Amino acid sequence: MKKHQLTAVALSVILTGLGLFYIGTPMLIMIGALLMALQGVVLYFLLLTLGFLGFLALPAALALHIAGIVITIIYFTYRSPKKPWLEQKRQRQLSSPGAIAVRTVIGFLLLAGSVYAGYTAGIAPFTKSAAEKQAVREAAEQYLEQKYGEPFKVTKIDYTWAVGSYNLKAIPEGAPELEFTLDSTDGSPPVPSGETYLNRVWGAQLRDKAEPVIDRLYPDGAFVQAWVSCNMKQVVREYDKLDSCSSGPVSQSVDIVVFADVAEGSLDQEKERILELVKQLPGVTVPGKTDLQIEYYPAKLNTPANAAKLQKGNGTLRDASPTYQFREFDISQVKGISDIELRKS
Repeated sequence: MKKHQLTAVALSVILTGLGLFYIGTPMLIMIGALLMALQGVVLYFLLLTLGFLGFLALPAALALHIAGIVITIIYFTYRSPKKPWLEQKRQRQLSSPGAIAVRTVIGFLLLAGSVYAGYTAGIAPFTKSAAEKQAVREAAEQYLEQKYGEPFKVTKIDYTWAVGSYNLKAIPEGAPELEFTLDSTDGSPPVPSGETYLNRVWGAQLRDKAEPVIDRLYPDGAFVQAWVSCNMKQVVREYDKLDSCSSGPVSQSVDIVVFADVAEGSLDQEKERILELVKQLPGVTVPGKTDLQIEYYPAKLNTPANAAKLQKGNGTLRDASPTYQFREFDISQVKGISDIELRKS
């Protein structure tokens, strides 16, 4: 009997109420099932409130767990002179190893089911099923294909429960390097919108136009990324045709990563180079506001691996820090060297 007691208590310590199923009396099975169900309910409310009720849920879960242990111990230690037959009843109850194993497995499955049900119900408001995401994927791909007349593929879908909408990433199948973002409502049917596809297309065209100018000024190693913002009522693919936008002038940014060992004594030379770049950029950009950022990294970082990262569209080196930086949100404000500041990082 001592062996059964230790086993039942150990099971109750490991999993809530499992020792009660090991014992297997009808009353204890009902109590064990209730404790397991309540653990699932506690988990449900804990997840549903994003853990904010943890100060209530966690003590409740601990209390349920301890209750299962205490009841198991009481069953084996309770003695009464008026009920001498209790010991014999306990021995008969635990005389069949097969029945004990079946009851214990059933208890384990009930607890697992309760926890699973509580978990899935608790996170349901914050997640979407594969079928729901697939519907959003198909709607987005169809919307993009109809609007731009070419096939697209959605590569990533994230659901933001706080606002009840989806954030997606997609690529045109003919130019997978132009990954862009778009949104979608959580409706039936879902309504995609806010895609940045043309921004990426225009940015790539601006980069191609700006690269010859930048390569002449920075022959030792420079990588360019560009972004163009313009709200157009019609689909205009050509960057050169963006003379105006529905919400104002064209806004464009040019980000340059330069691999060069810039020292204090060469700052004036770099400022001269930046001034020359500012003078030449309007020759390749459309009328509007141009934001220019230049980051300088040590020449030793000009490796094939870093070059590949930058060429794929990652405009920064996340595992390294620039030595100097230049940033001007509107290059039309730069009139001379005195307007240029190279900040040391």
